[in-house]
Amino acid sequence: MPPKSSDIHHDGFRPTENPVPEVLYSALACGDRVIDVRSPGEFAEDHIPGARNVPLLDDEERKVTGTLYRVEGADSATQWALQRLNLRLQAFLSELLSHITTDSVPIICCARGGDRSAHVVQFLIQSGLAAKQLIGGYRSYRKDVCQQLEQCDLKQLWILDGYTGVGKTDVLRQIALQQPDRIIDLEGHAGHRSSILGDLGLKPTSQKRFESLLAAALTKLDRQARWILIEGESRKVGNRQIPAALWQRMAKAPRIELFASMELRVRWLVDEYDTGDDWRQLHQRVDRLRSYRQLGDERVDHLQKCLELGDPESAARSLLEHHYDPRYQHGPQKNFQIRLENLDACRAAVALVEQLEQVTTDRPDEAGA
Repeated sequence: MPPKSSDIHHDGFRPTENPVPEVLYSALACGDRVIDVRSPGEFAEDHIPGARNVPLLDDEERKVTGTLYRVEGADSATQWALQRLNLRLQAFLSELLSHITTDSVPIICCARGGDRSAHVVQFLIQSGLAAKQLIGGYRSYRKDVCQQLEQCDLKQLWILDGYTGVGKTDVLRQIALQQPDRIIDLEGHAGHRSSILGDLGLKPTSQKRFESLLAAALTKLDRQARWILIEGESRKVGNRQIPAALWQRMAKAPRIELFASMELRVRWLVDEYDTGDDWRQLHQRVDRLRSYRQLGDERVDHLQKCLELGDPESAARSLLEHHYDPRYQHGPQKNFQIRLENLDACRAAVALVEQLEQVTTDRPDEAGA
């Protein structure tokens, strides 16, 4: 059992030049506990799956350290950072211990496998605990993600397409409940619905986080399956760019058109945009649409008036008719191999799986061509 922080006392941590035990990212096992000592901001942008964040410095301290490094040099920056750490050394150790288990040696990670992680490994060893430094730090993981995304051989990929509001994402996620290894959820990984209003009520991920989640999803796909589904998107999902290899594969994939009545689309769009704040966020956000030719000031004023009067249905209908639908219609010509009406996401998901199974069995050469 790891010792309690109250049983370990320090007058101050003094790093040495001695080498520390190391491990490669490729050698990590599923049960290894990675402790990421980067600042909270670095960790939030992206991190190794399953890693715990125990910051050596907070975001402001990291900025100061960086300034000192540029102006006065590495020694000055290191000394200042150590002074800050020593002010809260016992609390830092306590937080580290809360993430250390008895059945594994903690792997300490920083940005590049430099001083931050080396110093924490030394600190733990001086405290009587075994620890290892991750060689290359987060950058080694990031390199692995980029290498995965550079390759995309999903010849069985199908695109689920259709107008805004027809329920594509809901149908995909219904299928994913039964067959998660057949679905790539771009919008889920991006935290964005892909339109100018698409982040309402959501928390968009960073580009690096989007790519990490996508790479993890790609590794879990059933590569022997006859079909894999992904939603039709432009090159960007919000501000997150789809990696080139996957985008090129999507451009060649056969397409499915999902359609629904205007009444259902209006209802579903209202549900999707309802953030529970009496439409204040949407009222503010639609101001960004004034520069779009199909809308302009007059129609945006009408949208906002509808929201003020508690009539989101009329606002949704206007958005569909004058903004989303024209943009979809003016896009590139598409050849659909399957067309399916969505009256209910659960039933549509069952019907779509049945059709995909039939098409990819009867015409295996056409599927994923």
